[in-house]
This record gives sequence, structure tokens and C-alpha cells, in this order.
Amino acid sequence: MTSPLPRQVDLEAYLAKPVPCAHNLRKLFSLGRPLVIFDIGACEGEDSIRYARMFPKARVFTFEPLPANQAIIRANFARYGMNPRAELVPLALADRVGPADFHVSAGVPDGAAEDAAWNHGNKSSSLLPPSGAAPMHGWIKFPEKITVDCETLDAFCDRRSVGRIDFIHLDVQGAEGAVLAGAARMLPHVGAVWMEVSNQELYRGQKLRTEIERLMRSRGFWLADQDQREIEGDQFYVNLRSPAALLWLAGTTLRPLRRRLGLIPRA
Repeated sequence: MTSPLPRQVDLEAYLAKPVPCAHNLRKLFSLGRPLVIFDIGACEGEDSIRYARMFPKARVFTFEPLPANQAIIRANFARYGMNPRAELVPLALADRVGPADFHVSAGVPDGAAEDAAWNHGNKSSSLLPPSGAAPMHGWIKFPEKITVDCETLDAFCDRRSVGRIDFIHLDVQGAEGAVLAGAARMLPHVGAVWMEVSNQELYRGQKLRTEIERLMRSRGFWLADQDQREIEGDQFYVNLRSPAALLWLAGTTLRPLRRRLGLIPRA
């Protein structure tokens, strides 16, 4: 079975909005710094474009294994002038190197028009199979399974001589634990991670929120911020080995005391 190509939609309204973790990124990094950013599970590349716009000197690696989405990323990067600032990497990052099954999502939520200016169905594909037979969230289906190429983050960085990663955006639909397992060597050299987490096993074998929190703590990361939705949410971690993170933590800890002493005006 061959799925139709996801339609390309107008991203202007989406790109005009700041990324959800923009305020945290501004605390950690100056906008003119030549950052290395990994957008893992990039879908149509829309967030890669937002990061490249936010940090004009950044080098953005855009990881997306689904061929239909890769075609859209190439078109979006050409349309918004991202070449060579953002580079499409047509791979899935995981805990192993080689081919793997990839479960392709499709569907439209109740009440959403098929021709709406957003592609709902192509954003839930995963290396992990769905945990149940019923449509996820009542509408997301997985009508197709394809084979994609996988690489570990460590192996990719070795191959491309990437010695540090300032920021990782990780949204791989339940396979976040596998990506982190394949990044054991590089994690100490990662400044911050923004990733999706879940309280419920939507994909078979995925690590849940509490497991991710324990894993990141054990790797020296501090949970600095989070956005909790009903089942899923996003978490922003900073590496406590990073001088920028330590300065941020010190400022966060001392801010209430400074306010009580009158050194910071009350709002």
C-alpha cells in the first residue's frame, strides 16, 4: 500500500508564532550565537525554519525519516530560503543502526475539514507501533508500515564530526527513549533538550514521563520548564554541566531573595 503524499500547506501563520520554548532559549543563548541545533522528528521542517529564523547563525540538522515528509521539507526549505542554513537528514535516529519498521500515520480529527490549512495526519508516525488497535485519540490511524534507515545520534555525530549540540528538539512519537539511548556519548555535550513526553503508553514500549525524568536526571539534566496537556506534554531540560545553565539556575534560585531584598522591583 502506498500512502498519498501529504499536501503542502501554507505555513505563514505558524511560522509567525514563536516556538513554545523561545523564552527559555533566550535565557540560555544569545540570538547571534552560532548554535548547533538538532530538530529530530521534524515532520515538515516547520520548527527547523523557526529555529533558523530565531538564531540566524545557527546550523540546523533536520531529521525526518518519512519520504513523503522529506519532499515537503525540501520544498519548504527552498521556499523560505533555509538552504544551506538548515540541512535535511533523511534518517530516523534510534538506539541502533540499520533498517527498521516505521508506522505511518494518517487521519483527520472530528470537526476538521479535509482541506484545512494544516495537515493533521502526517504528524504521528513512529518507529514504535501504536499500543492499541483502535484509532489513537479516536482519529489517528496507521494504515501503512514502511522500512526506514536508522542511525544513532552518537554514530551520526561521529560521522559528521559534530562535537557539541547546543539544543535538541525531540518529538518522535514515543521513541524518545530510543533516541536518548543512542546518544549516551553525546548527551554530556548537549546544552538543552525540549521533548514530548506522555503519561500513557500510546506507542508500544515507549518510555513514560516519569521514566524520562529519571533518565534525564541520571544524565545530569535539570527539568527547567514543562507544558502539561491532558495525556502528553513537553519538557525543557538543561544540562547542568553547561555554564549557561548554571548561571540560569543561580539566577532562578537567587531571584526570590533578590526581590525580598528590594533588588528587583515587584511586578
